[in-house]
Formats: sequence, C-alpha cells, structure tokens
Amino acid sequence: MPTVEELYRNYGILADATEQVGQHKDAYQVILDGVKGGTKEKRLAAQFIPKFFKHFPELADSAINAQLDLCEDEDVSTSAFFSIVMSLIYLNSTTHWIAGDIPLNRLLPSAKNLMFFIPLYV
Repeated sequence: MPTVEELYRNYGILADATEQVGQHKDAYQVILDGVKGGTKEKRLAAQFIPKFFKHFPELADSAINAQLDLCEDEDVSTSAFFSIVMSLIYLNSTTHWIAGDIPLNRLLPSAKNLMFFIPLYV
C-alpha cells in the first residue's frame, strides 16, 4: 500500500508528464492502489484517480472499481464520499462509460450515506 508521500510523488510524475502522461502506467497504478491504504491515502486516491483517468483507458475498469470500493468503505468520511460521487460523475462525463451500469447499492451502501446523497440531487 502506498504512503501519502508515494501518492504525491506519483501524482507529480503524472502532472509533470503533460502530453506523455499515458506512458506512466506504473505511477497511475500506485495511485489506484492508494484505495487500499489508510484514510489519508484513500482521500488522496479519490482525488487523484479522476484527474488522470482519461489517459489510461486500459485501467478504466480498475479505476472505476477503486472509486466504487471507496464508496463502500466505512472508513471514508462524508466529505470524501461526496468527492467520490462527484468523481464518478466526472469520469462519466469524460468517457463513454455508462454510470447506469453501476448497481445503486455500490454507491449507497448504507442509510447514513443515503441521507447525505439525496440532497445533492433534490
């Protein structure tokens, strides 16, 4: 599991690569692995995954599943939950991936999250 420092270092590699981002698949994989870390690592991964998502179509399924795993994680705070939901919306808007393919129970695993999710769309 990557540390906060490793996540920032790999984010820097991808951010500095500009047009050659897609050549750094290993750096993006480290960010995807961040969802297996502690609370800080999960929050960073939730922010970094959508930023470079479009550059790694071969890792799209892994990236989406990583974000969905965070939605199901009891350790993620409410603010991170909102970030994840918004990231999923962003992922959908930048690709041809269809959000309708996600079972709602993966996005809303508990009544606690449901009560915070509904006001976003009311």
